[in-house]
Amino acid sequence: MLGFGSGEDTMGSIARLRIAALWLAVCIGGAGVAAAQDVVITTSGDRLVGEIIKVEKDVLTFSTPYSDSDFKIEWGQIVSIESKRQFLVETFDGKRLTGSLTLDPSKKPVIVVAGTSVALADVSMMQPFERTFLSRFDTALDFGFSMTKANTAKQLSLSTNLSYRDARYVDVAFASIFRNSQANAPETQRWEVGNDFRRLLGARWYVNTTQEFLNSEEQGLDLRTTIGGGGGRYLTRTASQYLAVGGGIAWTNENYTDPTLAAKDSAEAYLGTEFMTEKLKITDLVTRFTYYPSLTIDDRYRLTYRLDLDFNLPGDWYFKVSVFDNFDSQPPAGFSRNDYGWSNGFGFKF
Repeated sequence: MLGFGSGEDTMGSIARLRIAALWLAVCIGGAGVAAAQDVVITTSGDRLVGEIIKVEKDVLTFSTPYSDSDFKIEWGQIVSIESKRQFLVETFDGKRLTGSLTLDPSKKPVIVVAGTSVALADVSMMQPFERTFLSRFDTALDFGFSMTKANTAKQLSLSTNLSYRDARYVDVAFASIFRNSQANAPETQRWEVGNDFRRLLGARWYVNTTQEFLNSEEQGLDLRTTIGGGGGRYLTRTASQYLAVGGGIAWTNENYTDPTLAAKDSAEAYLGTEFMTEKLKITDLVTRFTYYPSLTIDDRYRLTYRLDLDFNLPGDWYFKVSVFDNFDSQPPAGFSRNDYGWSNGFGFKF
């Protein structure tokens, strides 16, 4: 049988309910603040509270809980930014800073990152610098296929790119596969895997290690392994464009598709240059050229070249065109000095 207690007990219960309700409201409000801790103010006076996704190509991508789609705001329309989260910020003069974003009360529009004041106009890239290791990676994957009925020619290409970036390290790994077949002709294939790991020394200089693995039937290579280390300098460098030159020493081992040919080892120097830009209106461009003079084989040298054009499509999709060339001044007898080609495909960045 249910009944009511005394008035004192009832008043005490009501007080406890009020305290519980107040505490729940505080928790909900605190959770809302924690989930929407980035504040952006625009030149029109709009105050947006939500989450900064990234800043690149002079556009800020911003997510809010009251919109299903992300906002795209031109960087020149931003007056101020505040956030307690950690960010990686790059400037046009090559600085790389990590820290929360606070305002400089004496200057506008200026943010303070790790105790350093940075004008918003000088920021070339900004992205959340999460503490989890996996969140610092960017990946791209593309696939291409073509077929011609006349001679039943088929061409397949697949490539992927994985990059890691934080305040002091940049690591880029890539892989590509190219296969071609047609009637009354032998099938040919080529695959390549590589990695370039760099430790940044200030705004311009870096030391690095490289690893490359190549299979090329055109040049009779079952596997060429190249492992090297050296350093270089960025002649110009921002998050959206850079030009770098570098060099070092490498060891190369070559195993051939012809079993009668003995494996070959050699020491090489290498000199190279690399250029990247995302400032073109319709495409992103990356090109790389490397020269390998042998230190142990007389009059031998190698050249490698690659050009990638990524045509940006809506969302994170892109259309890619790649050109590659691999030259060897002393290939095995009966094999080509040059292995070159091109491929295209559709891809997705994530």
